[in-house]
Amino acid sequence: MKTVWITGGGSGIGKALALSFAADAWDVVISGRTEMRLREVQKLSSKIRVVVCDITKKIDIQAAQKEIGPIDVAILNAGDYKPEPTSIISIKSHQGIFGVNYFGTLKCIQAIMPGMKERGGRLAIVASLAGYRGLPNASAYGPSKAALIQLAESLHAELQNTPLKIQLINPGFVKSALTEKNGFEMPFLMKSEDAAKKIRYGLERDDFEIAFPSPMVRRMKLMRILPYRLYFYLTKKMI
Repeated sequence: MKTVWITGGGSGIGKALALSFAADAWDVVISGRTEMRLREVQKLSSKIRVVVCDITKKIDIQAAQKEIGPIDVAILNAGDYKPEPTSIISIKSHQGIFGVNYFGTLKCIQAIMPGMKERGGRLAIVASLAGYRGLPNASAYGPSKAALIQLAESLHAELQNTPLKIQLINPGFVKSALTEKNGFEMPFLMKSEDAAKKIRYGLERDDFEIAFPSPMVRRMKLMRILPYRLYFYLTKKMI
């Protein structure tokens, strides 16, 4: 039986992925900081194991790694988000978001990569389409996701001659506790179950990037190459 480790498995995409893998008889391990939330997911399938882990703490990750055992697929999905203007959001909040989104993910990678390089498998990093370009009220979240995109690119280049496959997951807006913080209309908002289907399909392929939904991906990739004059004209409408 193959084992998948999903961080941030207590809700949203992580929860939907856990149930999807469990339905296919995988050994599913979900992690997060809130045990009660993880246990609620575990009640939905006997194939799901719970390993409480704060990915900002190296000691937690090391303990989790021992408890989980060999990992075939790792989906590093844990993340945090606080939508506020840069003039208001504190440095502490910036550090907290980067602590989870970037450094927490990096700590997980460094812990599991040596074993996975030997055995092979897939290591998927969940970033976001918000990492493509700077967006209003996302001066902590967006840069943390941009950093993850470049981290995945670096890892792919470094590990392309090893049996470990690196993949990058860039979702658009997906219904979750995090997107509930947004006070604006979110285009192409997806259910977490639909996002999980997209991710499962992408994990079975050899494409480096798994990005969805397609209309949002096209818009954001276009924004990526627009000159600043046009780009800032469009973002002005977002404020």
